[in-house]
Amino acid sequence: MEGQEKHPILRGIRSGAIWVPTDVYKVRLPLPYGGQPLVLGEVLQGMNPTDAAVAGKQNDPMMPVAWTRTYTGTQGKSARIFTTTMGSAQDLLNESFRRILVNATYWAIHMEDRIAERSSVELVGAYEPLPFKFGGAAKGVKPADLEMR
Repeated sequence: MEGQEKHPILRGIRSGAIWVPTDVYKVRLPLPYGGQPLVLGEVLQGMNPTDAAVAGKQNDPMMPVAWTRTYTGTQGKSARIFTTTMGSAQDLLNESFRRILVNATYWAIHMEDRIAERSSVELVGAYEPLPFKFGGAAKGVKPADLEMR
């Protein structure tokens, strides 16, 4: 989002590099409780990153898909919060989306000085997520079936 390019959570992520098949949900600006938008989502005409944006109300204005805020608990301790509407299994195939999750984790625990421009966010092991849809889950899969050997 314009004005947030230097936020530590966005370090190493170029504008437009996050493309995921997750839908853009109806989250509107301004965000409640002092939330600060970092990434705005654009609804496209199709399911490819090169598809044109939908004209009209769905993208005017664009909606936040990643944001931060701080929270102060009843005992006076503050916490950093990162929220995203992205996160389906297929979204993790996008390197920049994985990077925003890693960067946000460092930021949330006050270690933003450790966020490198190009740290590895590679997947470990085989990862072939199924598309999300009604009835689309793999049937009969047990956690033991997914253990790395």
